[in-house]
Amino acid sequence: MNTGKTWRRFVPLLMLAVLVAVGLAAACVTGGRGVASGSGSAFLEGVSWDAEYDVVVIGFGGAGSAAAITAADAGARVLLLEKAPMGEEGGNTRYPYGATQKIGNREQGITYYKALRGKFDHLSDEMIEFFVDNSMTIDDWIIGLGADEAKTKGSRRGGRPEYPEFPGGESIGSFTVDGEAWTGSYWKLLRKNIMARSDKIHIWYSSPAVQLIQDKDTRIIHGVKAENRGKTYNIRAINGVVMAMGGFACNDEMLENYTRLADAYSKGARYNTGDGVKMAIDVGADLWNMSTLSGPDVNFVIPETGIAAGYYYTLAEPFHPFTGFTSNNVINVGGDGTRFMNEAEAPRHGYVETSGTWFPLQVPHGSWCVFDDTARRITPPYLSWSPDLSEEIARGWVIKANTIRELAEKMGMDSVALTKTVTDFNRYCAQGNDPDFHVDPKYLKPIATAPFYAFPIKATILNTQGGARRNAKCEVMDVWGEPIPHLYSAGEFGCFIPDVYQAGGDLAETAITGREAGKNAALPKNDVPRASVMRNKTPADLRTPLPVFPAGPNEYIGTAMGISNEIIVKVTLGSAQKITDIAFLWIHETRGISDRAIVQVPQAIIRAQSTNVDTVTGATVTSKAIINAVNDALSKAK
Repeated sequence: MNTGKTWRRFVPLLMLAVLVAVGLAAACVTGGRGVASGSGSAFLEGVSWDAEYDVVVIGFGGAGSAAAITAADAGARVLLLEKAPMGEEGGNTRYPYGATQKIGNREQGITYYKALRGKFDHLSDEMIEFFVDNSMTIDDWIIGLGADEAKTKGSRRGGRPEYPEFPGGESIGSFTVDGEAWTGSYWKLLRKNIMARSDKIHIWYSSPAVQLIQDKDTRIIHGVKAENRGKTYNIRAINGVVMAMGGFACNDEMLENYTRLADAYSKGARYNTGDGVKMAIDVGADLWNMSTLSGPDVNFVIPETGIAAGYYYTLAEPFHPFTGFTSNNVINVGGDGTRFMNEAEAPRHGYVETSGTWFPLQVPHGSWCVFDDTARRITPPYLSWSPDLSEEIARGWVIKANTIRELAEKMGMDSVALTKTVTDFNRYCAQGNDPDFHVDPKYLKPIATAPFYAFPIKATILNTQGGARRNAKCEVMDVWGEPIPHLYSAGEFGCFIPDVYQAGGDLAETAITGREAGKNAALPKNDVPRASVMRNKTPADLRTPLPVFPAGPNEYIGTAMGISNEIIVKVTLGSAQKITDIAFLWIHETRGISDRAIVQVPQAIIRAQSTNVDTVTGATVTSKAIINAVNDALSKAK
């Protein structure tokens, strides 16, 4: 027995016993902590309410959608608050590969997830069992939302553990909605179901939640304060509030404080600024897993947008589905000109093995990807980049030089250090052994063919996992281990994983915790008045319809689904039905990745006078959506 660890566990329990005793004594005078001191009518009457719903869900991403759908199907009137403007909702759910985890065997799944938990004792067996049990039937729920059963069932794959060395991994499978990947199909299915319930689910875009409305005496959460166009609205939630607010990957200060990552960037959502963390602290919620990340890995970050050039950095095949760029004549170096990683091995969602333990990859400040002309001619680093990198060189994203010394000078790096690193690496290639980072010999290819190239790389993360602690009912817990009445959480905001991440787990958690939180939030509560508090006041209604665009003579409007939202185009026809112009009226594809498709596909259609044109590599989904939108417009001209 580890007596030291046992004693460390005993001390907090002893302290808690003392505090409970003190609390019981105080309860004789005050009525007890957590016990309602009245009906709540006085508190409710003291707030000037602007709107009233059965359930308020904060965050229109995957978890928020699952919560809203579940609550609405249980009969609740739901308000879905979204910080992003219309067209940019979806959080991180709109971006990933799209594989949702499914567990095939309960006992094996529990064993595997206990191994993933590692030494982080605060994650209970109950929570693991809750997650595993729900993961076993998750595809049935998704099929019930309208996914094609044959394709979804057919895309299951067993034996997909991210950590095959852990026991129980043979039970881990995954599936994609309708068998598709990298298309946002899971997000689009959720969004479609939200829109189909517009009579029960109202959406307020550009309306960030800023504070929970809590009766400090009873601790009950009665609603939410939200901002819209400079005005603050008090929104009552009769039965419950669900916090599905994502993480803090877009908050530099929180990344530095909680994860020790500086100069790091989100690869997905642009509005995950950690608002929920502050709101949770304000009402006494406990936090957990604040240092846990899905990431980092290394990426080029587009200077104009702050967005990673690709959802993943293109590491070595066969692990990665993209080009395997870094399995060629490529090294990654830190600011001092030395290598810091095995370039031809993909981190497991940002984690690398160190002496038997998995830790987040350490990405030095001022890092660069350095490669030679042989690598450039094989494949571009990102499929969305120009094949010969001419566009990226012209924009200053990629530096080009005739010698390594000249390259280092343009990079602002010590030329002696970089020259030594390249020389050493080339020697490793010649001898077929990399003593520094143990690159597989088949990927040891020298940086020897001029000209030479480099582009800066940064630490990028899929998402943070930390947030409010929750239990298996998805109730938000306070610092004393008690549920905060009427408050629930779901998804990335307080993911239950405290250590390493299993691929597909986050999308699974959006469905699992979203459904549980939505179900429990919708349940009628007997500790609050049910009567309306609006006092004949007209409730605020900030719903925004999809814009309607007028069409003039010989102009036709077409719509199709892009990676995560509608693409609306206006096609102008000239004489003899010739296509003379294609204009975008509504498009919210990922900037920096879909740009070439947005420019090139309309030009190709106009040149060919046909929609039978090639898609743009690296932006296939956007390309097809543009083509489909143009076809939709042309169908109206007949």
